Amino acid sequence: MRALTVFGFFLIILLLFGYAYLPSENMNELYQKIPEQVRENSQLIAAYYSSQTGFDSFREYQFALYNPKDRTISIYTFKITKLLKIWPRMKSNKITCRTQLNYSILTTSPEKLKDFENCDNCRELLYKGKIYKNENIESIYQSIEQVIKGKKNTTYVKLSLLKDSEISTGAIGFVIGDMGFYTDYIWHGRGLLYLPSPMLDFTRGVVVEFLPVDNETIKRVIHYPGNVTLSDEFRITEYYRVNITRNLTWTLKEVPIEQILQKLDSKRLQKTIGENSRVRFEISKESLWAETPKLEAWLIWIDREKNTYIEQKMYPSEKTYRKKFSFISGYRCS
Repeated sequence: MRALTVFGFFLIILLLFGYAYLPSENMNELYQKIPEQVRENSQLIAAYYSSQTGFDSFREYQFALYNPKDRTISIYTFKITKLLKIWPRMKSNKITCRTQLNYSILTTSPEKLKDFENCDNCRELLYKGKIYKNENIESIYQSIEQVIKGKKNTTYVKLSLLKDSEISTGAIGFVIGDMGFYTDYIWHGRGLLYLPSPMLDFTRGVVVEFLPVDNETIKRVIHYPGNVTLSDEFRITEYYRVNITRNLTWTLKEVPIEQILQKLDSKRLQKTIGENSRVRFEISKESLWAETPKLEAWLIWIDREKNTYIEQKMYPSEKTYRKKFSFISGYRCS
């Protein structure tokens, strides 16, 4: 009987240890698990580590690589979680998307991966040769106000700010019932690199300006941290039969931008939007086909933890649409 008691005691200790303990991997060693040919033909452009302890503990390691010859972005993710909250297990996945953008400017040395601390309940981002930690990650992004300063007369088709809780690319697909949906592939999903954010300041992020070139073509100007600007062009008429000048263009003089940005800079949003989300703020015309389209501002996000897709109109009126989905089906690149 005493032996059973001792065995039970040690079993409880073992289970408690299993619950509390989550193994840590070395960023540099995980990078070596990416196929050698991929590493030789690609440039490391960002790396990210995040962790959480407790009931839903995890450690996530991500690497973003750019292949200049194939013009592709590849995101490799390794994530340690616990089976039945006790036994650690690692899952890995890869997303690869073609891109028109030249991400070579973001190249950083893999040697910097040795500087990651793999701390508990923290985030670390390697970007342009430097590691940023926790709240400091948010500070490297430009605000919308910084990007649009002095551009009151600039003609826009759309103005966006993008945030994600992890490194990603492509449009997120999700399933409601037997129907599949994607989060804005045409404008923001096509070969665009999303960088991670702790979701603290919704006026800061990757800012994207969509500018008219002619009645069929739009220029996309993407503002990354460190005053890095990339751009490409696409023909909107490949997707919509629309006259850009008549249906889509506007200037900042037509919207109360300061008032809208005040709504973005609120503590309520920090509490409402989950940490594991992708967020998009945008100002654009309401309809591509309406005779008299109206300017509107929207905040749109997908919460990966709660399986929820939310659209919140912020201007001219306020309205929220919320949809529960069954699961995320993947990422669309083309």
